[in-house]
Parts: sequence; C-alpha cells; structure tokens
Amino acid sequence: MQHTLPYLAEAEHIAAKTGSPEQALAALRKLSLDDFGLFVISLPNKEYPALSKILPRMASPEIQTTWTGASGVELLKQTLAFTRIVESCAVRHTQKPLHGSTILDFGCGYGRIMRMMYFFSDPDRLWGVDAWENSLMTCKEAGMLGHFVQSERVPERLPVGDTKFDLAFAFSVFTHLAPSAADACLLAMRGHLRDGALFILTIRPVEFWPFIDQVRKTNVQAKLVKEHQTTGIAYLPHNGIEGETYGDTSLTFDFFRKDGWKMLGYERSIFDVFQTSVILQAA
Repeated sequence: MQHTLPYLAEAEHIAAKTGSPEQALAALRKLSLDDFGLFVISLPNKEYPALSKILPRMASPEIQTTWTGASGVELLKQTLAFTRIVESCAVRHTQKPLHGSTILDFGCGYGRIMRMMYFFSDPDRLWGVDAWENSLMTCKEAGMLGHFVQSERVPERLPVGDTKFDLAFAFSVFTHLAPSAADACLLAMRGHLRDGALFILTIRPVEFWPFIDQVRKTNVQAKLVKEHQTTGIAYLPHNGIEGETYGDTSLTFDFFRKDGWKMLGYERSIFDVFQTSVILQAA
C-alpha cells in the first residue's frame, strides 16, 4: 500500500545508517499492526536490503504449511487475530499497554507469533521456549531476534534464569499435551510470571472430536467427548516420535481452576475456530 512507503523508507534509512534492529523496529512500529505483519512475512525483501539484512527471514512456505497448515497472508490472518487477542487482553485485564512488556512465547515453533511481538517489544524483552530442538534451529537459521531456549518436554522449571514475565502465551501447545504434561507446564509457567501477569493459551473445544472423525475417517468422538465432559480433558496420543506426552487434546475451562491461577475469561476468533484462547492470571 502506498501509505506505508514513507514509513518503510524511513526504517530502511535507519537500518542502513545504524545497523540496529531496535532502531529499525521502532520506525516500523509506525505502521499499523497488519502492515507491520505483511512486511515482516515478506522478508527478505529485495526492495529493502538493509532491513532484510538485520531482521529475521520468514520461514519458507513449506515450513509454514507443514507446521501450521497454511502459509502466507492466509496464515497471517490467523496470526494477527491471536496477536490482537493478546494485546486486547493485556490492556483490558492489566490496564497497561503491551508495548515494552517482557513476553514469553511458550512453544514458539519457527517464531510465527514471536515475529508479531516485535511490534510491541524490543528483542531483549522477548523469549521463545520450545521443547523441540528443530524449532530452535529453524529460528536460529532465520536470524530470529530475542532469547531462544529449549525446555524439557515435561518441565519442572523453564530455562530462562531469573526472568519474570509480564505476559506469556502458548498457541497450539495445550491442544497437544497429555494431562500430566499440561499440569507440569502450568506449574512451571507459574514460577516465571510476575504476580498479576497474564498467561494466554489456546485449547481445543469439544467440537474438535467430531471434526477429527470426519477428517481422519476414524470413530473416536463418542469416547473422547465423554472423557472431555466427565474429566475436563480428553487426550488422543499420536504414538509418534514425540513420545507419550504428545497427541490431540481438548480441555474444559474448569481444568485451569488451579492454585496459583485465576481464570479471567476466554476469547475466540472465527478465523481459527478450533483454537479457543483461555485467559489466566498469575494469582
């Protein structure tokens, strides 16, 4: 869009002059969030060589599709919808802007949502944690900015030192965890959040199981819907290389009513109907 060109030209000039990602990002934050996202997923961009040199390269369409089921602008729509949920919940529930916050992306993958966090905070305030080494290698190869560390699959603590976060999120993580792993991750996360900090995580609704039967031509919904309704969690292991802690999972809101947490509510986007965002506050 033509209205973005002066802002991009200014950021390119700053990048060429200073080589500073922080200063370049400060200029790019004059864009709207959607335009910021469109530019970030365009990198490397031959029209902006200085910015392309100092900012992360977007993952290939193959990686995007394999890991998240979509790519390009269609995937960005989902990413931005969740990003807006994160920002709006931060403002609504803490009465503070998300800008300048210390933020944790738990289960960062290839850095899809982390890239949008550059709109709010400088890289030194951003952490990406993932249990899968391949995720972190992909982030490193793309030149992702921030702190990236590997956690245990069933963590007792997170490898972030004494960092305390203002906000953490986990997109499409608890949608795959076994019950014991989900409990462990909640407990580990609580130890690294400031009192009053938010943890925004996505879960599958019970309607996910009929969808799975339809797509996979299976017959599991009756058993798993009953488990969901009676125990608050239904879990279908993948029996893959990830081990016994990984599969498909649906959860009720009551699952999160645990010591150390206050459930504030939920959010949902029609762009991604099987990802319901649960809003927790460290109590």
